[in-house]
Amino acid sequence: MSTTRCMMKATNMPQNFWAEAVRHAIYILNSVPTKALEDITPYEAIKQRKPNLENLRVFGCIAYAKVPSQHLTKLDDRSIKMVYLGNEQGSKAYRLFDPTTQRVCVSRDVKFKERKHGIGRLYK
Repeated sequence: MSTTRCMMKATNMPQNFWAEAVRHAIYILNSVPTKALEDITPYEAIKQRKPNLENLRVFGCIAYAKVPSQHLTKLDDRSIKMVYLGNEQGSKAYRLFDPTTQRVCVSRDVKFKERKHGIGRLYK
């Protein structure tokens, strides 16, 4: 819970995202070495291979999800500004929060601004 608390405070995320923060914290903790397993990751202990951390992002950072072209007209924005909540389990997709619709969505085609985070930044 301390990892979750730190992530929530560092990114100024509201308390109602605590479950998403716990999910992301568990993903991180399962992907880093631990003394209990003699300096291997829990993921390695189960899968017998190192975890792929290429798609690991900063929890709560700003993310731009691409809008499918069939839903666009000529002058529409090509992406939607959202907040990164973590990776979708069992896929290479990302979980994102859309503050305009107040919904969580899943997308693979995303660009990140990891230096900018928190929901408060979406309204500026």
